[in-house]
This record gives sequence, C-alpha cells and structure tokens, in this order.
Amino acid sequence: MSTAFRVGIFVVMALAFLAVGVFLIGEKDFLFSPTYELKADFQNVEGLSNGAEVRLGGIHQGTVKEIDLPAQPDGRVTVVMNMRRSTRNLIKKDSRASIKTEGLLGDKFVEISFGSPNGQQIANNDTIGSEKPADITEEAKTLTDQASQGIAAFRDDMNALQHNFLLRGYFKKRGYSDTSELTKNSISELPSGKPAKEFDFPSSELFGKADSARLKDKKRLNEAGTFLQENQFSLAVIAVSTANGDSDKDRVLTEARAKVARDYLVQNFKIDDKHLKTIGLGKSTEANDTPGLVIMIYGAQPRPSESASSKSN
Repeated sequence: MSTAFRVGIFVVMALAFLAVGVFLIGEKDFLFSPTYELKADFQNVEGLSNGAEVRLGGIHQGTVKEIDLPAQPDGRVTVVMNMRRSTRNLIKKDSRASIKTEGLLGDKFVEISFGSPNGQQIANNDTIGSEKPADITEEAKTLTDQASQGIAAFRDDMNALQHNFLLRGYFKKRGYSDTSELTKNSISELPSGKPAKEFDFPSSELFGKADSARLKDKKRLNEAGTFLQENQFSLAVIAVSTANGDSDKDRVLTEARAKVARDYLVQNFKIDDKHLKTIGLGKSTEANDTPGLVIMIYGAQPRPSESASSKSN
C-alpha cells in the first residue's frame, strides 16, 4: 500500500468525522432545519447566554440566537430565539416565555408554554409575553426554610414515637392501645338538663382492676344496650369517673373505659351510634359523686313497631 493511498484514506476519514461533527452541532443549533425567529422581553435574564436551549413542553425545540440590551435604561432585555418551524402550531400569541434553571445551580434555558387552541397565530419575528425569572436566592431561602420545618417536624414525630413506644405496653395492659382513638366520639362537657333514662354501674362491677379499662362483666351493659336498641333517642352519653389517683392518668383511664363500653354496645346492639357519645371525667371532685360508669339517655321514646308502621301506611 503506497504512502499516497494511506494519506488519502486518512484524509477521507478526517473529513467524514468533520462532517459528522458539523451535522451534530448543526442539528443542535437547528442549522439544517427550517426555523423562524421568536422574541421575548425580560427585565433581567438571570445569566441566560447565547446558545442556550429553548424548550416547549420540556422538549428542546429552539436555541437562543442572541440577547440584546435595551436602548434606554428603563427598557427590557430582548431574547431572540430560533425555533423549529413545526412549533408554530403550538406557540400562539398568548404563549409565555420564562427563564428556568436546570436543577438548582444548573444551566439556564428558556421554557415556552403552549398557546390556547383558539389563540392567534404567530409570525416570524413576533414577540410573546414573558414571566419574571425566579430568584435563586429566594428559592434557596425557601428550600432552607422547608428543610428546617421538615427537621422540626421529624424531631416532633420522633419524640411522639418514642413517647408512644414507651407507653404502648402500659396502655395495652390496661385494655387500650391507641390513646388517639379515645376521644374520637367524645364530647367536651355533660349536657344540661335531666336525662330521660339513666343506667349506673359501679366501676368495680364492670372492670377487673382499678387501673384497667378491660370489661370484667360485659353482660351488665346488656340492659342499657337493649333499651338503646328498642328506643329512639336524641343523645346518649357514657360518662365515667374514678375515685382516686393522678388526675391526668385518671382522665385517660376514664376516657378509655367510656370508649370500651361504647364499643361493646355498638358491636352487640343495633344502635344509632352517631348519637352515642363518651366523656371521661377523670378523678371525681364532687363529694356527692359516686365514681363509676353512667349511661345518660336524652330524648328517649319508644321506637314505632313494624305492625304500627304498616297500618299507618
């Protein structure tokens, strides 16, 4: 193989690589695709440079051709863009251009929004509206604030988790495992007025231990459950108080006892449970109060029988 032939092959290969490079660069800048010019005015381009990408729907569809300073100090900076001709059906007069950043500290690019279906068509060298670029300093500050709030929330969650973990065994042994459920159907205070019907149960007869919410003799509640099932009522309240102990712990214990009693009645009798409420009174403070569980029923009246209802119809 002669030297001239080898040189010829090298030159041909070099030209081929050069052609491929030119094609790739030209394709990136749309040198070989039909394009049109589009403009947008900004108060500040926030570091945007010539050759930056222009995206439509997140897809590279144009390139920043040049950036022109205003003629007067109160003018706006004009960004001239070369866009693929095929985008003219998507970009309309009401489209908006905005300057965005790839990530937090990446390259700047121009994002153009789709126009409305009935929007006015754009022409070559038209100018569309723009949006103020986001301030990186403000974004960083916002992210820092969000991170601080997240750390604080995480710390609170961990404290609550630790608290629940340490107390879960204590509560579970006493008949209830989730204190957040204790007041789900509770009321803040006892209703005024005298109830139409009342059922009283000493705590020692219903619950096994002084500090437990486990029902020892569930069937003692059946009389009250039967009455609630057979009568209509506007409100029924299960109120529980205790005689001794720490006030805060007693409040939780009485709330739990009221909830356990309510759960038993709802599960075993056909009761309008929306009107069946609970209240944990904690430690009894009145000298004449008898600590225990009381079911107070307001607005009670017999439920119409099916035979009476059929006759009325």
